[in-house]
Amino acid sequence: MQDKENKCIVALDVGGTSLKWTLIDLANLNSSISKKFFHKIPVNPEDSARIIIKTFIQAIKKAFEEASFLKFEVNGIGISMPGPFNYEEGISLMKHKFKAIYGVNLKKELIKHLKLKDNFPIKFIGDPLAFLIGEAYFGAARGCTRVIGITLGAGIGAAFMINGQIVLRGEGIPANGEIWCLPYNGGTVEDKLSRHGIIKRYKQLGGRSYRDLDVDKLYFLASKGDKISLRVFEELGYTLGEILRPIALEFRADCIIFGGGISKSFSLFVRTLKEKLKFIPGLRKIVPASLGDLSTLYGVAKEFTI
Repeated sequence: MQDKENKCIVALDVGGTSLKWTLIDLANLNSSISKKFFHKIPVNPEDSARIIIKTFIQAIKKAFEEASFLKFEVNGIGISMPGPFNYEEGISLMKHKFKAIYGVNLKKELIKHLKLKDNFPIKFIGDPLAFLIGEAYFGAARGCTRVIGITLGAGIGAAFMINGQIVLRGEGIPANGEIWCLPYNGGTVEDKLSRHGIIKRYKQLGGRSYRDLDVDKLYFLASKGDKISLRVFEELGYTLGEILRPIALEFRADCIIFGGGISKSFSLFVRTLKEKLKFIPGLRKIVPASLGDLSTLYGVAKEFTI
C-alpha cells in the first residue's frame, strides 16, 4: 500500500475460547491505538454457524465505528484463525471445533453482511504464524534469525521462521509445520499440552474439584504453593522440552518463543523446560511473548505491509 496516513487495519484473533480485535495504524503498527481500542470477548466454538458469524460481524462493525470516530479509513480486515483452514479462500476446514462453520466461506459471508466491495482486502492467516510474525518484528524475538514460535491454549500451535520469513518445510520442521499431531506417549502432543490435557493431568494427580476449572485457576493455585498444581506445570515444562529438543536441534533454532493463554504461566514451567533444552548449540533465547494479547494482532496487520 502506498499512502498509509490515517489508514488502518481491523485485526482479529479467533481463539478457542475468545475473540480479540483491535485497530492497527498502518503508518505506525506499534502505535497506541492498538492498545486503546483492544477488545476481548468470550466465544463458544460449539455455537451454531449463525451465532459464530454474527459474533465476527458485530466485532468488525464495532471496529469500523471506532475507526470512523478516529477519522481513520479501514484498508483491510486481517483475521488469525486456527486450523485446519483454507487461508487463501477463507474457508474453514475445522471439524474438532467451530464445527458449525465447516466448509463455510467466511470471506464471502463477511463481504455480504458488512456490505463490502467484492475486492475489499480480507486476509486470513494461521494463528501461530501471526503470533510469530508479531513477536519477530515487534516483540521478544526481534534480532533472532532462526525462531520457533509455540502457542499454548485450547490446542498447541507451532511456526518456524528463518531470517524474517515463515517457512513450512525444511530441516527440523514437521509436516506442514505442525507439532500438535505428533505422536507422544500413546497419544498426540496436543493430548498432553493443550488446556484439556493439563486439566486432565491435574485431576489424575488427585487435584481438588472446582467449578469451571481452567489453567488460570491452576496458575493461581500454584502461585499460592499448591503442590499438585506446581507439579502439573513442572511436568508441562519437561514434556515441552522433551518434544521440542529434537526439533530445535535439527532446525538449529536460536530462539524459542511462547505465546497463548497457557504461556502466561511461563514462570512456573520455565525451569524444567530449560533443563531439557540446555546444551542445544546456538539456542540463546527461550522466552515468553512480550506483546501479550497483541502479538497475533500485530502479526495479522504486518501481512498487509510485507
